[in-house]
Amino acid sequence: MNTVQITGNLAKDPVIRETKTGKAVASFSVGVSKKITKMNGDILDLTDWINVTAWGNLAEAVGNELTKGSYVFIEGRYATRSYDKPDGQRRYITEVVANIIAKPIGRNMKSSEVPFSEPVKFEDMGTVSKEYAPPEYEQGEIPF
Repeated sequence: MNTVQITGNLAKDPVIRETKTGKAVASFSVGVSKKITKMNGDILDLTDWINVTAWGNLAEAVGNELTKGSYVFIEGRYATRSYDKPDGQRRYITEVVANIIAKPIGRNMKSSEVPFSEPVKFEDMGTVSKEYAPPEYEQGEIPF
């Protein structure tokens, strides 16, 4: 399974371009912070910079909605690609190809801006008919 989930802040404004066939591509880096406690008790703040690419409609949305510093949630997959530099050297890039990009609700919002919803009230829905009830098995019987 190749699934990646990250949250962090954009390092700079995303770069939006088009392929020869007209498909939108967005490229940007996300800083993912973590704290590490050293043996002596000192706390270090470290940041991993992760390259992200988005394609198509998602790339267009990135260009319209995200800027330097935007806090985002990204789900995608790791991918490695290569290209040749003009001097003939081959370069490899590992990046996250995004499937989902979202701005988490509530982050950096004033309390008056946070969306509010009423709590859900659960009511007695009656009993489940025999037609939809799960099958009953004898003690120790394996249902498969």
